[in-house]
Amino acid sequence: MKNLKFTFLTVVSLFVTTQTFAQQTKAIRVSPFTFLKGQPVMIHYENNVFKSFTMGVGVAPIMWGPIVGSLLYPPTKFNTGIAIDPEVRWYAKNDKVMDGFFVGLYNSNRFSSWEGASSEEIFNLSSELNDWDIKNRKIIVGLQLGVQRLIGDHFCVDFYSGIGFNSNVTTATRKFDKYTETRPSGGVNLRLNVALGWQF
Repeated sequence: MKNLKFTFLTVVSLFVTTQTFAQQTKAIRVSPFTFLKGQPVMIHYENNVFKSFTMGVGVAPIMWGPIVGSLLYPPTKFNTGIAIDPEVRWYAKNDKVMDGFFVGLYNSNRFSSWEGASSEEIFNLSSELNDWDIKNRKIIVGLQLGVQRLIGDHFCVDFYSGIGFNSNVTTATRKFDKYTETRPSGGVNLRLNVALGWQF
């Protein structure tokens, strides 16, 4: 519930801030297919800042752990966290901003934490499993392209894809003696999703 409140307040704050500096086209969209990343839904806000250039951000609560971190340290208590995804877009059409083909840059920041056990202890059939506090940080930077289509005066459908590089760090602290393990990883990240929204 705290994450949902934080997500709502973040979107409202961004909306109020951009209203102060610009009166151009804006959009609020929802991506309903982010559950594979542990996010029940992501809310996007986009604002036209100059001609065909827009800036936006997506925010979402993280309700369960990332795949890699959860395999290393299987959760025993529900995972919580937040995802914040800023982006910049350039639309090819100059007559209608935020309608048509676009290219841009995106950044994804995911922070999550949970309580769990160590997979090494489980696989080694240890007689006593220790409790761990786990934190995960994943940062992605990449290029994106897609199409946003305005249907009617306000309703819009946004298809976006991209490729980037990610840095993923899982840090686990054993509760009883504060021993800490850090597991870094990284690689190529692919992006593909759709969002439904409202332009105003």
